[in-house]
Amino acid sequence: MDIFSKKDLVRAIYREGGFLRAARALHIAQPSLSVMVAGIEKEIGGNLFDRSTNPVSLTPLGAKYLECAGSISMIEDDFFNYMNELQGLETGSIALGSNTLYMSNIIPDILSVYSRRHPMIHLGLYEYESRELMEQLHSGQLELVIDNLPADERMDRHYLGTEYLLIAVPLEHELNTKLANYAYTHEDITAGKPLEKDIRYLDDMRLMHDQPFILLQKGFDTRRRCDSVFEENGISVQSVYELNQLSSAFGIASSGLGLTVVSDTLIRNSMDWADKMKYYVVRSPEFTRDVYFYTMRNRLVTRTIKEFIDISRELNPFAVFDPEKL
Repeated sequence: MDIFSKKDLVRAIYREGGFLRAARALHIAQPSLSVMVAGIEKEIGGNLFDRSTNPVSLTPLGAKYLECAGSISMIEDDFFNYMNELQGLETGSIALGSNTLYMSNIIPDILSVYSRRHPMIHLGLYEYESRELMEQLHSGQLELVIDNLPADERMDRHYLGTEYLLIAVPLEHELNTKLANYAYTHEDITAGKPLEKDIRYLDDMRLMHDQPFILLQKGFDTRRRCDSVFEENGISVQSVYELNQLSSAFGIASSGLGLTVVSDTLIRNSMDWADKMKYYVVRSPEFTRDVYFYTMRNRLVTRTIKEFIDISRELNPFAVFDPEKL
């Protein structure tokens, strides 16, 4: 038996956290999956999974198996990519990963143009949180990732654009009257046109103190940036709801239940919610973040991937709003 011939099954069990969920994702019967994994374990003489935990966890042997399987997958992919390079851009594939924000609001337009120009190239789309995106890139499951986190020494970054975080306040909130001279509308953000000679930075955030906020949960990049800005300005806020999607926080805040922090990317693409808020620009580097494509340094960046990056830059999805130009 080739012990790595069914590596995708082992990877699915680890990713899904159990045999039943993996079997459903793979569209096979759980008993069949269990028999196949048992065959691998018999061949190598040890268990890949600790089945007593929930979700199931890798044994040290299982962790080493997946590490080696990832290396094998990268070698296989590099060979197929080399063949595709010889054939030009007529065939090939890209395993592209992104978080929900960019997958919903940035990738569709890029994908539309790319698919029209290169209809024979298959794009596999995978949506994960940032930590999982990097894990999948390291393991070889993803070839290209869009995110805004720092790269480690094993990755290369390819700059795509810059997005901005703004404080969003429901229209009926009394703060909008007190801060009227600093407010921007949805139309202002979308147009990105000069409004005044000088940008209206909200340098004094004291009125935000003790206000109810809908925020992301601890551990998310946006939440870290929010906490840093609040601390920097000497204020504390009431975190009335904590969610794991920026769009969810935006939607709840737009109903009037609190303030939130939102990206200009989401403002431009959320017509139903965006018109219900006023927006404030805070002078802090924490509220500006660069977005990159990430690739692994030891892997071939194919022509198909280069073309995807080039088209993305051509469309320039983050170019609309720049507070320095307001």
